[in-house]
Amino acid sequence: MTDTSMNAPKGALLDGPEAAKSAQAPVIVQVAKTHGVSPLRQLRESWSMRGGAQKLGSNEYYNLGLFDPAMPRAAKRAFVGQKGINALNARMNPPAAVPTRAFVGNKLLYTQLLAQLGIGTAETQALVSTHRNAGQMRVLRDADALAAFLQNDARYPLFGKPHHGSLSEGSVRLTGCESGTLHIANGDSQPAADFAAEVMARYPGGFILQTALDPHPDMAAIAGPAIGCIRVVTVNDGTGPAPAYAVWKLPAPRAMSDNFWQAGSLLAHLDLSTGSVTRCVIGTGLDQQEAATHPVSGAPIVGATMPHWDDTLRIACDAHAVFPEFGICGFDIAVTEDGPKVLECNDNPSHNLYQIGAGQGLLSPDLAPVWDHVTERQAKQLKRLQGK
Repeated sequence: MTDTSMNAPKGALLDGPEAAKSAQAPVIVQVAKTHGVSPLRQLRESWSMRGGAQKLGSNEYYNLGLFDPAMPRAAKRAFVGQKGINALNARMNPPAAVPTRAFVGNKLLYTQLLAQLGIGTAETQALVSTHRNAGQMRVLRDADALAAFLQNDARYPLFGKPHHGSLSEGSVRLTGCESGTLHIANGDSQPAADFAAEVMARYPGGFILQTALDPHPDMAAIAGPAIGCIRVVTVNDGTGPAPAYAVWKLPAPRAMSDNFWQAGSLLAHLDLSTGSVTRCVIGTGLDQQEAATHPVSGAPIVGATMPHWDDTLRIACDAHAVFPEFGICGFDIAVTEDGPKVLECNDNPSHNLYQIGAGQGLLSPDLAPVWDHVTERQAKQLKRLQGK
C-alpha cells in the first residue's frame, strides 16, 4: 500500500531531501573562476560521463567534485551516478534471484527476524497502522490510540520511522512526554495529539516506534548524543558474505538521524582492517571541506577508531548470511556501549556515501573486481533458475 498525504504541513517528522536539480549557471561560472575550468570544458566533460557504466547527471558531476582539474581522468571515470549505481546493484541483486527483497525492505519484519535469530537490533515497542497486524505486538490503529500510548505507556527515548522508506524521511526521535506535550530530540516540542495526527496522515500504512539507542561513549564524545550509524556494505560472490567497504555517518548538530543530505552532517571513510577513520568530509561539490576534527566538539575524527569494530563487521556478515542469495547488502549499524545493533538492510545501497567519504569512485581498481565477481555469480544463478 502506498502511503498518502505526503504534502501534509511540516511537523515533527523529518522531510526527505529535495529532488536533484540540473547544474545551474552560477555553479558553472563559479567552477570556472575558482578552478580555471572553462564552461565549455565542464559541459563537454560532464556530458561524456552521462553514458556507459557511469550514468552521471550534471548535478552529480558537480556534487562529486569531478570538475577538479587536479583529479586524473582515470579517477574521474571511476565515479558512478545514481542511475549507474541502481543498474550495478540490480545486477548484483536481480529480482529473480532475490525474491526476499520485499521482506528485507520491511523494517518491522526484518528486525523482528533478526531478534529471533539472536542478531542484535532495536526493540520495537509498537506498530502504528490502520490495517496491518503484527502478531502479539501492540498495534495502534488511530491517532487517539497513538496519543494515548505516547502519554501513558511508551518507554522513552523513542525512535519512530515508516516501516518502509529510505533517507530517514519521516523519522523522529522523541525524548519524553509531559502533560500531553512531546519533547523532540532537536529541541522542539509538540502536543502528542498533533504528532499522532501527523503520523496517521502521512503514514497510515505503517509507522514503527522503537526504543531509541544511544551511541557508544567514544563515538558520542566526537559526534554528540544522536546515533551515527556505520554503513557496512557486504557482498557475496558465492564464497560467503564479506565486507566491501564501510563509512561512518556523523549526524549534524540537533539532527535526529544521520543522513548525509542534512546540512551539517559529516561522512567518514573507514579502514576495513582497523576501523580507523582515514578521511572525513562535510558538504559536497564546491562546498565540500575535509574535517580532521569535529566542527562542534573539536574532537579528532581522522585517526579515531570505531569501538567494537570486529563485532561490527561480524554482525553485518551474519545478517547477510541469513539471506545468502543477496549479492550485495548495505547495513546501517548502530554501535552502542553494549555492542553493534543492525537497524536496517538496504538491498539497493547508495554508494555515493562511499564515493563522497572516500573521495574515490565506485569503479576504482580495488572495488571494481569485487562487483564483477558478484555479478558473475548472480548471472550463473539466474541461468540455473531459468534452467539454462
